[in-house]
Amino acid sequence: MRFPRFARLAVLVLPLTAACNEDNEFGLGIRGEDQFSATLSGTDVRPAPVLTTATATASFTLRDPEIGQGNPTLVYAVTSTSLTSARAIDIHLGGSAVANGLVLATLFTNPTDTAITAAQIASGAISTNAVVGVSFDSLVALMKNGAAYVDVHSTGRPFGLIRGQISRTEEEPPGDRFVAVSLAGSKERPTPVLSTASGSATFEQLPDGTVRFKVDVVGITGATMAHIHHAVADSAGPIVVPLFNSTTPSGPLTGTLASGTFAATNIVLPGVSLDSLLALMRLGRTYVNVHTQLNPGGEIRAQIEPVTTLP
Repeated sequence: MRFPRFARLAVLVLPLTAACNEDNEFGLGIRGEDQFSATLSGTDVRPAPVLTTATATASFTLRDPEIGQGNPTLVYAVTSTSLTSARAIDIHLGGSAVANGLVLATLFTNPTDTAITAAQIASGAISTNAVVGVSFDSLVALMKNGAAYVDVHSTGRPFGLIRGQISRTEEEPPGDRFVAVSLAGSKERPTPVLSTASGSATFEQLPDGTVRFKVDVVGITGATMAHIHHAVADSAGPIVVPLFNSTTPSGPLTGTLASGTFAATNIVLPGVSLDSLLALMRLGRTYVNVHTQLNPGGEIRAQIEPVTTLP
């Protein structure tokens, strides 16, 4: 009778052993899909990159509570190279194009700016009550969607010395995202246009170095061209990138006017690289303009702004 009893015990023990080997030493608390990381550098600081040799990495592991005990925690560690000054390290809300996002959690504080000498700057665990502005579950969801970042603040760079987008470990974080919302004739410059047409546009930086775009319109007639222009909201400026061109305009059109991708080779404004165009977009110094037969200088327009997620 001992063999059946042992067999029943094996049915319970073997799956648990497999779980231990699959996840961690104890088989509890960590799921492979809940590992996150961020690579920090000055080039990722927004709205403008920072020239620095300092770099850092941040790692995060979501740990479930022991059975019947407490709440989940987010275990973290931040290590650096050539970083000598840091007053604070925070997790912020925002996509990679967004600057000065809301602080969601603080990983490290050093108010007296004591010199950093160790490679590992900070480690610990974020509890459910240590998250600000959103719930703990929402923070984890933002990290999974590439909508949160780590920023190291220093005395010389209080708005950010180095920064990195959080993503699942071994996954590429999403690129910069932008929208031009509510294209309208009233936004045309130097002279507003009376038009019932409207529209919007989205832009997303892709890993291959191109930018994906889509321009949607409502009720526009005789569209001939659409471009990205360089200027602030109250000015008219030169064309940077053509997005649409038609020698046989039609309409009225409600739907997608143009979609596709553009690269550095599509930029027509002398002296502007793709990196500098993205910098201008982050600063709100570009706009989308849709031109028509009736209004060749532009019928509807809207400024391009950085966003966390595309609509």
